[in-house]
Amino acid sequence: MAVDESSLIFTVMSDVNNSSSSISTIKSSYSSKTILPLITCPICLEIFREPLQLPCQHNFCKSCLERITVDRWSRCPVCRGCYRVPFSGVGSFEVNRTIINLLENHSYTESRPMLQAKCALCKLDDTITICEHCREAICCKCRRQHYDEFRKYICLKLNETQQDTEKLIAKEVENIKNHEENIHQTTDIANTIRFKVNELINKIKQEEKKLLQSIQEFNNTEQKLLKEKNSRFQDLTKIKTFCLSSQEKLYSKEETDQEAIEIRQKFEEYVININNLQNQIFLVKTPRRRISFFNQDISFDAISLGFVEMKTELEPIESSIQLSQLKYCSIDKNVQHCSKELIHSLSSTSQDQSELSNSSIIDENKCCPSSSKNHKRTPRIIGKRGTRDTEFIHPSSLAYSKRDQLIYVCDTYNNRLVTYGIDGVVQQVYKAISETGERRFHHPYAIHIDSNNRLYLIDQSDRRIKVFNRDFKLIRVIGQYGHVIGQYLTPCDLCTNEQNDIFVCNAGGHQILKYNEQGEFLLAWGELGTDNGQFKCLACVCIMNGGRLAVSDWGNDRIQIFNSDGNDLLAIGQGGKLLKEFSRPLGLA
Repeated sequence: MAVDESSLIFTVMSDVNNSSSSISTIKSSYSSKTILPLITCPICLEIFREPLQLPCQHNFCKSCLERITVDRWSRCPVCRGCYRVPFSGVGSFEVNRTIINLLENHSYTESRPMLQAKCALCKLDDTITICEHCREAICCKCRRQHYDEFRKYICLKLNETQQDTEKLIAKEVENIKNHEENIHQTTDIANTIRFKVNELINKIKQEEKKLLQSIQEFNNTEQKLLKEKNSRFQDLTKIKTFCLSSQEKLYSKEETDQEAIEIRQKFEEYVININNLQNQIFLVKTPRRRISFFNQDISFDAISLGFVEMKTELEPIESSIQLSQLKYCSIDKNVQHCSKELIHSLSSTSQDQSELSNSSIIDENKCCPSSSKNHKRTPRIIGKRGTRDTEFIHPSSLAYSKRDQLIYVCDTYNNRLVTYGIDGVVQQVYKAISETGERRFHHPYAIHIDSNNRLYLIDQSDRRIKVFNRDFKLIRVIGQYGHVIGQYLTPCDLCTNEQNDIFVCNAGGHQILKYNEQGEFLLAWGELGTDNGQFKCLACVCIMNGGRLAVSDWGNDRIQIFNSDGNDLLAIGQGGKLLKEFSRPLGLA
């Protein structure tokens, strides 16, 4: 059906007169007058878009915070309270769900430009419509051009999504094939085991039961994984079909206004699904499992038929998250676990995501008849989000006291220190204000315990490094805030060596500061740069064997090694997502 292009105003263009009448209707009601100030950003004076809450409880649009944030430290535009911007950006601040509920449950209309506002394209003063997609003011002459640009943009994004989907489909096809081969092989192995068992006497019936049980457990796991992969494959195929059909419709210009909006909405939903599936497929790698049966010809008085060996091989992970490989070595039919020592580097990228993926290693030696005892290690989770003694809000650091066998946790936004026993039970809570009314700290950020069981604490808001004894009495303050050599701007981490010398990460000054046990300044090294011995917003420091220092050079995507005198020894890694590469390494242990 032919359509007059001059009439293609579409539903994406709405009349300003209608919006103005809607605003006047809403503002005339008492409830709207009460609610509008609560859902208005203090910076842009517009209705909130992605409201984020600062530690001082004031709320701002995400885009407004990104515009005014220029440093790791900033101040609230309302109360002027100081706050520290997370390494991953302002997007890591808490989303205010209350304001979002207000926006969803109460009708409101954003303020539109006046009738004589300038067009965003031609800059003429004859604007009468607003694009419902991008909220730009568009005149009658330019709206056709604007909609063509919008359609090209959607087609481009659909094409990118289609390409990503094809990569995921190819990966899932390979995974499904591997699992199907495993299932077929388990059937062959089970038949071999049954044949061997039938040749033996009743003494080894129990051995048959053990072997088949191991096979069945492996088969059940593979069946479950195959079901998940097939379900994921169907979802990806559906998304690919949608992308192809939508592109065809948009290129042929046969879509209606409503269909264009529905395509965009559905596309946004699929983008979220694609991101989730991409994290599941590429970040959280499914171990490639293998099963085989080692046949052993034995006499009738033997006890064991052999054992089933299941190998788990982790594929290379194309991300900054590094997982150790678990190998199984068989010596005299006894399974020994061989592990490699790794330095784990925490990445801020996996927090946007973030706040990344959980992984655990499962001990599978229970399939071996010669194993004397089965052991399973499950991760222990301490705390959850909240303000009670057993809960946290942004815990930023922890330290372990060997002498007391206690875990000290900096509960930064709850403004307290919490100690736990090795069993995960809360032992004591140290609040910012002591019982005598003395202020101990204000937003503790990093903690360290030296060989004499003294506690070193970086006070985030006061910008001080404080030393406490076992009874939490203040001993001394290390250094002070300032720009002079020996002073620090934004201390973010610290450690001590065997001589109790203190090494401080001065992130704002791109330096490592060295003090003696009494807090006297000894040495400083480093500056802003990319060469060895230079830093770009260093994040963490720890002591290695031989008194060497490992420093997490966050901005340069590497780890640098120094001796205690600041001499550069080694630089490890570079920016990237492959093995031996980093993306914003944040912590060391």
